[in-house]
Amino acid sequence: MLLDEDIPIRLRFHFPENVEVETVEYRRWKGLKNGALLRAAQSHFDLFVTTDNNLPNQQHLERFDLAVVILRPRSKRIADLMQLLPQLKVSLDSVQPGECLRVYPPE
Repeated sequence: MLLDEDIPIRLRFHFPENVEVETVEYRRWKGLKNGALLRAAQSHFDLFVTTDNNLPNQQHLERFDLAVVILRPRSKRIADLMQLLPQLKVSLDSVQPGECLRVYPPE
């Protein structure tokens, strides 16, 4: 899984050990535009995680060989992002390449 640059880096430490998580910053892809970033990511990752809700409007995600999950937290504070992790972890087994899934906070 690749975490976009809009996600705090420390979120990667909150996944099970069997889930490989890297960040755009670690890969030195920070600053790549969405299309270039998705093209680069599809060669190395199955899943791209972002908070960019406009990504599906800007890119034809079905053309990429990776799934996209858009986190929709109340804020970008780590505590609000952590609320979305249970749903994100469940989606790891169900979301398919070319699909986009939005994850919202529990009510």
